[in-house]
Amino acid sequence: MVALPVVLAFGGAACSTTEAEPGSITLLAAEPITSVEVPLSESVSVALVDSSTVCVVDSYEVRVVCVRSDGSTVGAFGREGEGPGEFDGALRVIRGSGGTLGVSDGDRVTVFEPSGTVLSSARVPFLFRPMAPFGQTVVGAYEMSGSPTYRMPVAEVDLGSGDFVRQRLLPHPTELGVPMGCERGYTTGALGPDGQMAFGTCQSDLVLWDSDDVVTFRDPTYASELPSETDVETHRERWRLAFGVAPSESQMLAYAETLKWVTIPGRSLIYDDWGRLWVAIQRDRHAFSYFSIFSDTTYVGSVRVRDRVEGYDLLGSTLAVLVERLPDDPAGIPGRGVDWYRFEPPGRN
Repeated sequence: MVALPVVLAFGGAACSTTEAEPGSITLLAAEPITSVEVPLSESVSVALVDSSTVCVVDSYEVRVVCVRSDGSTVGAFGREGEGPGEFDGALRVIRGSGGTLGVSDGDRVTVFEPSGTVLSSARVPFLFRPMAPFGQTVVGAYEMSGSPTYRMPVAEVDLGSGDFVRQRLLPHPTELGVPMGCERGYTTGALGPDGQMAFGTCQSDLVLWDSDDVVTFRDPTYASELPSETDVETHRERWRLAFGVAPSESQMLAYAETLKWVTIPGRSLIYDDWGRLWVAIQRDRHAFSYFSIFSDTTYVGSVRVRDRVEGYDLLGSTLAVLVERLPDDPAGIPGRGVDWYRFEPPGRN
């Protein structure tokens, strides 16, 4: 069972801030292994179920596709009319124990084999966003009706019964007394091996919850950037898909004139097997993309990969990156693929 920190009250939580001045990136080694093409999609969710098998969401067909690193298809499943296990809408994928795959679909998590065989299904809170690979239980953040000021509810759910094992409500960052000027609150977070939780907030700010201690820190590689033309068009299309209408020109202008957050949209924070926090950042994201890596709150270096990172997953020393490959012709359709890398464990760089 994955344990959440047991302290559920925040009135006496200790809060501190560590900062570093923006500086140059320290690159860590990451060796490219192989690449495969995957279906075009607006989803940024990806899961490594083992070191050579990855699963992604095909948003246009409303299904999940699992492929091996040699390009062969393991399974494609969930499309309406192709049950059992067919999906209703927005999907997120997460690795489970024993090489299984969890798919979060509205208010349920269904566990599959990568071939598409259904193993189990459990009800979870609405728009549940898993924060770490799961076993008997899964931990995630979700939307709670009536929750004020974008507080973040987090729950551990038993996948056998659907019951809450434990639950907590994280205060808005500004309620911690830290002047971040962040209206929207937290990004999708990550659960660490010792129960710590990390979240992104606005621009360069990150928050680490460790038992009853709260630490805010910043990515020292962050540089103020306005959205690129690709960022703007991606935002426009995802807004249209989410709400059924295109955003107004005033909304698009406001987006184009707002500095980018440090983190990419989606599951941008993940802990590796050595307890280091990886953060997929929005720096560049044209020819190359970057991951900032932290030990606790200390920056230890960055990994650079090619193309525009959309999502990623980690398993052991394997990094799988879901990328958009920008065409040479600006009017062309971007390609989509998964690139495998091998990185050096701590102490071997």
